[in-house]
Amino acid sequence: MRKNIILCGLIGLLISALGLISCAPDYETEFEIKSLIVPDKSLAPVSFSLEGGEAVAEVETNVALTHWSASSNAVWLSVDKEEGKVIMSAGSNDTYAPRIARVTIEYGHQTYYINVSQTGKTPILLVDGERKGMVKSVGAGEATISVRVKSNIVLDHILIPDTVNFVHIGTVTDVEGSVDEKTVTFKIDQNLSRNARYSAVTFQSSDNYNHTASFVISQAGMIFAEIPLTEDMLSTNAQEPREGPIKNLIDGNPGTYFHSAWSYSIGVPHFFQVTLNDPIEGCIFWYQNRNASGGEPIDVLIEISADGEQWRDLTHITAGLPTGSSSQYESAYLAAGSPFTHFKFTVNKTSSGTAPRHFSMAEFRMYAPE
Repeated sequence: MRKNIILCGLIGLLISALGLISCAPDYETEFEIKSLIVPDKSLAPVSFSLEGGEAVAEVETNVALTHWSASSNAVWLSVDKEEGKVIMSAGSNDTYAPRIARVTIEYGHQTYYINVSQTGKTPILLVDGERKGMVKSVGAGEATISVRVKSNIVLDHILIPDTVNFVHIGTVTDVEGSVDEKTVTFKIDQNLSRNARYSAVTFQSSDNYNHTASFVISQAGMIFAEIPLTEDMLSTNAQEPREGPIKNLIDGNPGTYFHSAWSYSIGVPHFFQVTLNDPIEGCIFWYQNRNASGGEPIDVLIEISADGEQWRDLTHITAGLPTGSSSQYESAYLAAGSPFTHFKFTVNKTSSGTAPRHFSMAEFRMYAPE
């Protein structure tokens, strides 16, 4: 019995050994990691001269040449790949603007970029010999100015800011005997303000939008002289007999005032009138309210006449008139278009009510262009 047990055990061990031998692999597998690396020195930006040329980027890889890619995003830059490198080629740049491109080298999730640029021809764009800083000064009246523009690039954009409405492009003509110069004229509207005004003018080319030339137009403001007013030049349809004679409007004392009728009534709006000794074609008027509240004009019609009989509206002001004690107002320049000698200031509404209603005023002045 014991011999049988030992024999069975030996047989089991033999079978186990045979099973282990039969399960052992008859080959070994080796795995190779594929990679692609572009060294840092080859990732530096590439800059080509105007004439163009070639540049090489090294590529360290164990990937087959057909399994990785190199490409350019610009038609002017060609890319060829070879074992261990990428060749970037650019022809000459015949434009007046620099150009840029990007080369992409990739395999699977591994991607590298190389920025490439090339200089262009040198553009020339000058206004009266300067690229910037030149100023053309004109008076307040209508004017026409001209500048000479020298350029070896197409001159197809003349830019005036949208906020400027007094400068207009006139003509663009070739300079006789010159192949790269043009004369450009501009028309300047009359400045109807006391204040000077300015406008930049920029020349730009579609050959190179970044290369511009500019100059500044400076227009002086109008110069005005005060019109001497005397008592006999003033009149009104509604003088208050108890206070505020009309002569107080021009006495230079803001503590006195003119007051229209409150002790009696008339059926039309109150006004005062100025009869000038000499005709003018436009004016600025100024006034100061009295140093008390109530009766300040807030709706005013200005009329003018050449004979005191036939009147026409010069302006109707319904907003912006002050109502504070001793507050002041100065109008814009009011151009009449033809001479006049009579000026009428009619008050349709005051801070206290609608006409016909009394109003008051401390001082009044008129100014005409010199």
